[in-house]
Amino acid sequence: MIPRVLHYCFGMSSDFGGKPWSLVHHACLRSAVERLRPTHTFFYCEYEPTGPWWQLTRPMVTVEKIKAPLEIFGNPIPHVAHRADVVRLEKLLSVGGIYLDADVFVHRPFDDLFGHVTVLGQECVDGEVIGLCNAVILAEPQAPFLRRWHSEYRSFCSKGHDSHWDEHSVRLPYRLSKRFPDDVKILPHSAFFSPTFEAADIAEIFDSAKPIDLSGAYATHLWESLAWPQYLEHLTPRRVRRVETNFHRWVRPMIQNLPDDYGAPTFMARVGLRARRLRRRVRSVIYMRALRPNRLI
Repeated sequence: MIPRVLHYCFGMSSDFGGKPWSLVHHACLRSAVERLRPTHTFFYCEYEPTGPWWQLTRPMVTVEKIKAPLEIFGNPIPHVAHRADVVRLEKLLSVGGIYLDADVFVHRPFDDLFGHVTVLGQECVDGEVIGLCNAVILAEPQAPFLRRWHSEYRSFCSKGHDSHWDEHSVRLPYRLSKRFPDDVKILPHSAFFSPTFEAADIAEIFDSAKPIDLSGAYATHLWESLAWPQYLEHLTPRRVRRVETNFHRWVRPMIQNLPDDYGAPTFMARVGLRARRLRRRVRSVIYMRALRPNRLI
């Protein structure tokens, strides 16, 4: 039985990858706590967030300060995202439970999934399954599938945003599931990862008022790395209330008692972020190329 314990990894670097704890993170974590009803919610970080949104979130979690791993099986882990990948596997192996990325918004309880040993969801592009994404993982302690997955990090070689970027986080578990199908329950991409990270699908989440069919969805991964500059960086309760899109409708119940300007950055803070926004857009293009190395974007 998968225990009703939540796990989050955040703050593996002091600059939080340019995405400090914000409205979207608070809303996603609150949606998980309210709808999954965990017995514990662990928040692993090397650098603890600060700011008004973290002040709201912190009472909901148990903070565990960690040192992000710099290597695994003698292989260096240069990028903070891959360090978080290792942390989530090792914490789930030890404790079991539910791991969620901080940009996963939960729509309904996972109760009917707890009877499995390990649960993962498909990630698709253009209707083709490209892997099993590690943004959502459910597992028992010492689950055999996770032990095999962790052991495969002996071949880890990514240096960051390169052709191996999602090798161990998405593609490798998919290959393992073909070899050991009895060790993992695979859900269709509609469970966690629909809409996809394609530009048109991201716009369906953040720009469209046409309701998304959530009949097969437990949660929605919001693809923060791609959506941040345009949709999430300066998000305020006022905008959530005034803009009519799928995302804003989902989030409204999570911020309903907050003033319109809660957590809004000052004018000077917004000015200081503009240059960094351009650099992040460049990194987003690199990220997309890493996800789809053989496709033009």
